[in-house]
Amino acid sequence: MADKITSILLFVVGIINLLPVIVFFDPSKTAKLYGIPLEGENLTVLMRHRGVLLAIVGIALIAAAFKTDFRVLAVSLALISKFAFIFLTFTAPDYSSEIKQVALIDVGAIVLLAVVLGIHFYGK
Repeated sequence: MADKITSILLFVVGIINLLPVIVFFDPSKTAKLYGIPLEGENLTVLMRHRGVLLAIVGIALIAAAFKTDFRVLAVSLALISKFAFIFLTFTAPDYSSEIKQVALIDVGAIVLLAVVLGIHFYGK
């Protein structure tokens, strides 16, 4: 049962990480997701690349839902990414409400990932 819960949590957090890949295919979605318009090709390239990097983390989490050997690495990568974004957001002097919402979603994802690690290391 614990393994099933862990798999479900990893899959859910993986899907959350996959969602920003939409910006790779449709950069105009950046305004809706993050509350910032893409002004200039440089920012467009960076945001599209960000979508791909988050998708890679999402794919790793989804793979870890099915392959237990991947769990610690995938969760570690996701936690580094999420803590970095939260740090950058909450130490910035000004950010959009959309950015704050993404950071709060990341806080929730961190809680789920902590549960995953707890089950992985102590739930056996």
